[in-house]
Amino acid sequence: MIPKLLTTLSGNEITTSEEWERYRREECMTLLSEYVYGKAPRYIPDDIKYTSEIVNENLDGLTLKKITVSFKGFSFTVRAFYKPSDKPLPTFLYYMHINEQLEYDIESVPETLNIPIKYIAEKGYAVIVMYFTSVYTDDLNRTDYNSSMFKVFSPPRSERSGDEWSAIGAWAWASSRIMDYIETDSTFDKDNVAVVGHSRGGKTALWTGATDKRFSFVVSNSSGCMGAAILRGKLGEHLDYITTHTDWFCKNLDKFVENEDMLPVDQHMLLACIAPRLLYVESNSLDEWADPESERKGAKLASEAYALYGMKGIVIPDTPELDTPYHDGHIGYHVSEGKHKIRKHDWEKFIAFWEKNRG
Repeated sequence: MIPKLLTTLSGNEITTSEEWERYRREECMTLLSEYVYGKAPRYIPDDIKYTSEIVNENLDGLTLKKITVSFKGFSFTVRAFYKPSDKPLPTFLYYMHINEQLEYDIESVPETLNIPIKYIAEKGYAVIVMYFTSVYTDDLNRTDYNSSMFKVFSPPRSERSGDEWSAIGAWAWASSRIMDYIETDSTFDKDNVAVVGHSRGGKTALWTGATDKRFSFVVSNSSGCMGAAILRGKLGEHLDYITTHTDWFCKNLDKFVENEDMLPVDQHMLLACIAPRLLYVESNSLDEWADPESERKGAKLASEAYALYGMKGIVIPDTPELDTPYHDGHIGYHVSEGKHKIRKHDWEKFIAFWEKNRG
């Protein structure tokens, strides 16, 4: 049975946004932290430092700025692309996975299959790209937590508790540190920052948006299992695979491999924790592994939280048409024809939704 979104653990019904914020949202975030994404450190290192440098003032018409976050002997760098403006720019933070990073040199050509950086910048946006590998290895299940950012915060694998954070938690925590920097740099509109991810990046974008309310727009593309898709009854990927082939989630999730119905959360609870901010769920029609129908179901169930704020959630017909944007609610949606990808025409729809609803 899918957990009821607006019923607390004590059995009380949530009827107002104030009750949601005070009680049920807190419950949902606690459960998601304990059983799925793990608990991130509650502190920011006291020696943390943010630096930036413009390394190219004319990269195919764009400015390229590198932003570095450093603390406790560790650092990671992200790349920001934009056209200079006399006003702060609404900003997309995008996650780049290892295959894309190895295939494309965005410091030479600001364009990849998954993100048309120059096109987005010319539409009046800044684009910040975070390589997953700069924060934590993007290989599958091959780390002992003695390297990268975990070396600063976490004990070795053998000493880790079941609710210790893992890859997605680390990537989300790093995203918040980038947001810390954005608030200090007038290049970026700190009140209009979106986080966007595809596949594992979509899962990360959703957790980032849930844990940090400063992100005003959250975009998930084919995030599937433990992303936007309802776990119970979905097709494709399930816990038996995702817990043995990745280091994305805390070890407590492993306990539910043989009985997913006992997991005290499902993904509508994650999506609902983004309310009342803007959310976009995008699916691909041939992506059975992620399961578009279960992603739509997650968005539909999460819409109950938006209703508490007097807002529409997702507004779609029972059978959405391919490549048709549904932008009438505060949860945008479309399903692209094809396999597990994010493409330029998806970005066009994300931008159209944000421009319709921003502010």
